[in-house]
Amino acid sequence: MQCRKRGIPAAMSASRDFQLRRTIFESFASAGAPPQPDEDLSSLAERHWIVLDDAGRIVMAHPFAAHTEGARVDAGGRTWWGNCAWDGLGIVAALKLAEATVTAQGITASVSGDAVSGDAVFHVLVPARRWWDDIGFT
Repeated sequence: MQCRKRGIPAAMSASRDFQLRRTIFESFASAGAPPQPDEDLSSLAERHWIVLDDAGRIVMAHPFAAHTEGARVDAGGRTWWGNCAWDGLGIVAALKLAEATVTAQGITASVSGDAVSGDAVFHVLVPARRWWDDIGFT
């Protein structure tokens, strides 16, 4: 039995989704922003790989964010954005940055190798099982 989603064989749909996901992450890594694909991205949003706005544009692809309201990551003269400090540290790890500064909600942490320094405590008020109820708030 072959599963189909939107008339596309399941294996082709999964392969397409993985390629789109890779393209999105590569764009965030290299340009600090998502690509603007003409394709339907709803299957990636359904998998919680990305978050779309009402117009279907990419808002988040964790740990990256397409907006500048969360955590700022600076390294090597470049800047990336995440939704929160946790995502900022995720960007440092995903890009294997040796040295970086993460600034979120007025607090700055420095990353050097595997060490994070700064006067900060990370606390999430929303239980993990509820994050996707409102991922923008979480």
